Amino acid sequence: MRQLFSKLEMSWPLGVWLWLIVSPISTAGPVAAAEPVSVTVTIAPQAWLVEQIGGDRVTVTTLVGPGESPATYLPSDAQVSRILRSAVYFRIGVPSEDAPWFDAIRRSRRVEIIDLRDGIELRRLPQSHHHTPPAGGQRIHPHSSGQDPHIWLSPKRLAQLARTITDVLSHRDPPSAALYRDRLARLEQRLETLDAKLRRQLTSATGRAFLVFHPAWGYFASDYDLRQLAVEIEGKEPSEEEVTELQVIARREGIRVIFVQPQISGQSARAMAQAIGGRTEILDPLEPDVIDNLSRVGDRILDAVKGP
Repeated sequence: MRQLFSKLEMSWPLGVWLWLIVSPISTAGPVAAAEPVSVTVTIAPQAWLVEQIGGDRVTVTTLVGPGESPATYLPSDAQVSRILRSAVYFRIGVPSEDAPWFDAIRRSRRVEIIDLRDGIELRRLPQSHHHTPPAGGQRIHPHSSGQDPHIWLSPKRLAQLARTITDVLSHRDPPSAALYRDRLARLEQRLETLDAKLRRQLTSATGRAFLVFHPAWGYFASDYDLRQLAVEIEGKEPSEEEVTELQVIARREGIRVIFVQPQISGQSARAMAQAIGGRTEILDPLEPDVIDNLSRVGDRILDAVKGP
C-alpha cells in the first residue's frame, strides 16, 4: 500500500487518489441509460447548454460557482469525487483546466473527457496595446497556449458546441437520441434568430471599438465586426505606461464605458474610467442563460459605442 501511495502525484487532490484506490475502472462506451446521463462541466454557460439539449435526461454538475474565476478555480475533494462519478466531462479550455487536478482526472480514465473546442477555429488573445486591433481583438495570451477559450460567447460557435453535445449524449444514451436531436433543432433556431437580431442591431456600429477589462468578448466582436480593446493583457493589470496609452486610445475612439466582469477585480478599469470621464459597466461572460445574456450584451455595447 505504501508503494501505491508513493506512485501518486503529490499535486493531485485528495479526492482523486482516494477514488483511484476504492473505485473500479469503468468504460466510456455507450450505455442504455435507464438513469440520466451524469455530466460535469466547468462553467455555468456549459451547464445551461447541456441542459438545453439533455433536459431531464441529464444531471449536470457545474464546478465554478457564482463569483468564482475559471482562471484560478481549484476543486474541493468533494467536487473531485463528483467528477469521477460522472459519465462525461465537457472541457471548454479555461485556464483552470490546465492545472494538475485536471491532469489527474484525465489519467484516471474513469470519465469520458470531451473537449468542446475540437473542430472550432480558435482566436488568439491579446499580447500588447501597441497597435489598434482588428475586429475581434489582438494577438496572443499565455493561458491555454495563447488560445481564447470564450467560444460560448458567439452564437454560431455555440450552435457548434450544441451539436457536439448532442452527438455525445446520443452515443451515451441511444434510446433518447431522437429527443436530443429535436431539442438541438429548436436551440439552433433560437440561435439563428439571436444572430440575425444582433447583426441587424450592430450594423450601425461596424468597425467601432469597445473597451473591456478582461478580453472575453473577442469572438462576439469578430462575429459582428466590432473591435475589442482590453485593459488586462497576459492576465496582468497594465503598467502606468499602458494605462496612459489606453487613455489616449479611448479618447481618440470616443470611448466612455469600460466593461468589467464580476469574477475579476478591475481597479485599473475604474481608475481609467475616471481619467477619461467615463464609467464602468458589467458584462458577465459567465451568465448561465447564454442567449438572454448575448442579447443584452448587444444592447449594452451598442449603447456604449454610440456615446453618451
